[in-house]
Amino acid sequence: MALAIDAASNGGGSGAGPFTFSHTTAGANRVMVFGICYYHPIATIAAVAYNAVAATFMPSASADNGDYHVRMYSLIAPDTGSNTVSVSMSASVYEIGVGVITFTGAHQTTPYGTPATATGNDTAPTVNVLAASDDIAMDTLCIVHSGTLSVGSGQTSRWNTTAGGFFKYAGSTEPGAGLTPMTWSNTSIQAWAHVAVAIKPVAAVSGSTVPVLIHHLQQQGIA
Repeated sequence: MALAIDAASNGGGSGAGPFTFSHTTAGANRVMVFGICYYHPIATIAAVAYNAVAATFMPSASADNGDYHVRMYSLIAPDTGSNTVSVSMSASVYEIGVGVITFTGAHQTTPYGTPATATGNDTAPTVNVLAASDDIAMDTLCIVHSGTLSVGSGQTSRWNTTAGGFFKYAGSTEPGAGLTPMTWSNTSIQAWAHVAVAIKPVAAVSGSTVPVLIHHLQQQGIA
């Protein structure tokens, strides 16, 4: 079963939350990935869940540029159907934006690779992530609100919006190609924080036993 995108959703606001929105999930070998952006000097993420099932922080999937922050979480085998995404913060934040993508055909024990992070203050947010040819690279970007933000060539934008007036938050996917660049362009120079990760396909079943089985059956006059 090939790795594929099932669905993407997003929502945002301000305060402490919980910030909620609906997301519909279907398919087999599912993995949900959360891209969370928020603006605050000291607040942290208190809880992330889908249908009241807690998601897990991806180790090293964090980038900070001053008071602007990006974090990524994952949930293996999320419940199917239309359910609620919920994110709560440790304190009231100036603004938050949350995007989620459900993947099908994803590995059910090690669904992602090593996250890559980058920060900057320019018009071209970029992060390079290692993603094999059968992976799908996913990124989450937070950039100070001003100018028009556009997704890079070869990527598919999954959300690109504002949660209010402080920042834009965006997410995209791209087929893996080794060292895979995830790029955006903004029409004005702004501070940004960026995280990307490779989502892994379900483990392939080795075909090496098939010729052996056929040979065995032939010896017995069955095949």
